[in-house]
Parts: sequence; structure tokens; C-alpha cells
Amino acid sequence: MNRGPAAWHRITVGLIGFLLLLVGTAAVLWRTDVAPVHEWVNRIDQGWAARTADTAWWPVLLGAVVVVAMIWGWRLIATTIRPGKVDDLLLDGSDLSGTLTVAPKLIASAVGEDLARAPALDRVVARATDDRGRKIIRLTVTAQPSHGYAEIASVVGDAVEDIREAVDGADIHVQAFVHLQNRTG
Repeated sequence: MNRGPAAWHRITVGLIGFLLLLVGTAAVLWRTDVAPVHEWVNRIDQGWAARTADTAWWPVLLGAVVVVAMIWGWRLIATTIRPGKVDDLLLDGSDLSGTLTVAPKLIASAVGEDLARAPALDRVVARATDDRGRKIIRLTVTAQPSHGYAEIASVVGDAVEDIREAVDGADIHVQAFVHLQNRTG
């Protein structure tokens, strides 16, 4: 999960956990007749809810709490709908404004298709992802052990350099992972 949404989820869970811990501890201390807590709970006015509901400011406060809860909840839901989606890149291009908009997933799929044609590679996965606030095009290749690392690295290295040249100046990183299968027999 990205850095921002992960922090938002952690803050939410931490806040709810802290409130539940506080209420639970107070309930246990009250039930066990611990002196200061038992006295504090017994001093709570039980008619406050009825009196508060009749005030003019209560509906405004309740409305504000509902709005904050809806915004908070929507942000939590929205962060789980599209995790890792990378926005389009703006590159120097040939339109009237001098920019070109390209989807990183299209770059990744084109490079993946090109690498899949290499006879030394068994499997190629190319993805565009957003990993904790960093836009990344990630190449993962698998090869048989009969091919040397230098051979595989040469093919993958050329693809990485092609991507870097194509997205020069854009805020995107390129990663390549090489998996050499174990020798059998």
C-alpha cells in the first residue's frame, strides 16, 4: 500500500484502538471499585443526554461529526479501491503545449511483450505500480539455469535503459528482477 493511505489506515486503527483501550480500562477499573475511577464514573450526570438534545448547538455538532466521519470513511474506502495505480506521465512531446501524456502501464506492457520474445527468458511480468509514493515500472523475468546471468542481464539491462530514455525527466523509477531457476538433476 502507498505511504499516504497506509499512514491514514494506521492513524485510524491507532485512534480507534486507543479509544477502545481507554474505555475498556475505565470500565474494568469502575467494576473493580478502584477509588478515583469509580468516583469519577459515579459523578457523571445521567440526565446530560436529554438536556443536550434540547440545545440549539447539538444538531450542529452532530452534523459536523457526521460530515467528518463521512469524509474520513470515504478516504479509507477510496484508498483501498485503487491501490498502486500509477497516474499518467507528462513527457516532453509534440503537441501544441509541448507535452505528451503516456500511461506507464502501456510502457510496461510494451516492454513486457518485447522481452517475452527473447529466447533466453521463460516468463516476463512487467507492471507499472505506485509503491509507497514512488512510481515504478517493475520488470520481473524468469530464465532457465542453462542461460548465464550475463546473458539475461544484458537483455533485461537493454530494456531498462530503453525505458529510462523514453521517460527521461519524468518522476518514475525502473526496477528489474531476474530469477534464475534452480538446476535439476
